[in-house]
Amino acid sequence: MKGEAAVYADIHTAMLDAVCDTISSALIIYDRDDHIVFINNRLLHYLPVCETKLKVGTRLRDFLAAVYDGRRKIDSDSLPRGVEREDWIAEQLSSHWKERSETVEPRAGGRWLRLVKRRFPSGMGICVITDISEQKQREDQWRSDIERVQLTEEILDTLPLSIFVKDRNTTYVAVNKAGCTLLETSADLILGRTVFDIHADPLASRIDTMDRHVLETGNPAILPERVTRLTGEEVLVITRKQRVGKPGRYFLVTTMDDVTTFATAEADGKSVIRGLEHMAFTPSSYLEDEHHQSLQILKGRSILLVTPNAHLGELAHRKMVTVGVDCAVAASHAEMKAFMEFAASASVRIDLVIVDVQLDIACLDLPQSYGLDAMTVDDFQLESSLINQITRHFRFHDHALPLALADESPEISTGSAPTPLGRAVLDVLVVEDNNINQIVFAQILESLGLSYKIATTGKQALQLFEQEKPSFVLMDTTLPDFDGFEATRRLRKMMVAAPNPTPIIGVISLAFEGDRQACLDAGMDDMLLKPVSPDMVEMLFKRHMPHSQDRIRG
Repeated sequence: MKGEAAVYADIHTAMLDAVCDTISSALIIYDRDDHIVFINNRLLHYLPVCETKLKVGTRLRDFLAAVYDGRRKIDSDSLPRGVEREDWIAEQLSSHWKERSETVEPRAGGRWLRLVKRRFPSGMGICVITDISEQKQREDQWRSDIERVQLTEEILDTLPLSIFVKDRNTTYVAVNKAGCTLLETSADLILGRTVFDIHADPLASRIDTMDRHVLETGNPAILPERVTRLTGEEVLVITRKQRVGKPGRYFLVTTMDDVTTFATAEADGKSVIRGLEHMAFTPSSYLEDEHHQSLQILKGRSILLVTPNAHLGELAHRKMVTVGVDCAVAASHAEMKAFMEFAASASVRIDLVIVDVQLDIACLDLPQSYGLDAMTVDDFQLESSLINQITRHFRFHDHALPLALADESPEISTGSAPTPLGRAVLDVLVVEDNNINQIVFAQILESLGLSYKIATTGKQALQLFEQEKPSFVLMDTTLPDFDGFEATRRLRKMMVAAPNPTPIIGVISLAFEGDRQACLDAGMDDMLLKPVSPDMVEMLFKRHMPHSQDRIRG
């Protein structure tokens, strides 16, 4: 029987040796008394230890001591500095008694070893040693590649020129920050898409034809263009397209460089670039058509935006006003419902309701109950791509309500808030031609308990002021006949003999440098920036009419 057991032991040993060779690992097995019961010769490839220490029955301490001595002779740099021999052996023994332990250690010649140790409940222990030098090299190379890519992205993002990269299927695979700014969208809405996902025909087809021609022929293209932004600003750019890469892995790189600062004005009023006088700057095939379409689609639309984020709400409001959208902002379901009820009672059209995804589903259901079109947006879209989102919505939804006729005769509106007995003077005259803003002011003033009337033109403002003698005037600066600045100057002439001139507050859609001073120069007492809120109106009322604070409903 003893002979048979020895044969089985030899078979098991041979199998373990074969397994270790197969997985290119060294294996040490030791019992509860830390005596080695199995060790294979592959260990000689990994550790500087003599073959005499690779015998069954050797104490683990003696084996570790031999390892230390060998490393000290040929690879002393891999040993921790300031640690004595006995301390190092004791530390290693301690790690072998942990239930689980894994370390990665450097060796001479740029080699790396992984040591995985286990101690089982029976007291038996095992240590597997593997050479991971190639894996470490791949990891280091991968890490270096990642760092290089990140550095490249940072460099591209700091460049002032717009950069777009497409693969051989003309799908966007890279874009820098300047490129996102140029298209007024975000990288997430560009990458992985084609030009047909971003632009509409025929613009998308023109761009795609040019891109494919450069990809197929390898002939670079250069095109000077005039780009008109949504704000009306015109810039001159040099667009370059070139093919890079190898056959089968070609990429198309498009750069657009803003050269407006280098332009000089010619006698005919056109701008040219010194050294490029022979090149005519044509309207941009990338943006001018797209912006023109956006302006045509959006101008005159009436939109209600519902978002609890005041900052993004104001930012989105300014963007929509820039492209001619009549916009109002509500912060909650209650404000949204009140606005819709008022709009329905006043027969004011709302073309679209935009609902922040953060709000309850009831905010999305409410527009449907009024028969209104609705869409959802998140904070990222509010900040980066709102205009594009709205444009696409109206472009693909033909059921949007028709725009109001430009020649409709405006009517003077009167607030429904009851005037208390004994109060003969009108509280507020609102001069505002925009239907959406009229509703906003009406809701605010009614919530404050103030009587009001609304004039839609400068001429009506003068008539109502003469008839009603209001205590307060909210004056929009953009009116269909003459602007609010001129209307204010005429009102001030009517108040020359008045002992207490009526406060006039200018209402501005977009505040630019000098706007406040322009309001003051025209005779206004203060400036109010849209979108307005009850707190803002109440603050101005109390600031300029402190003696009348008891008029405001608490």
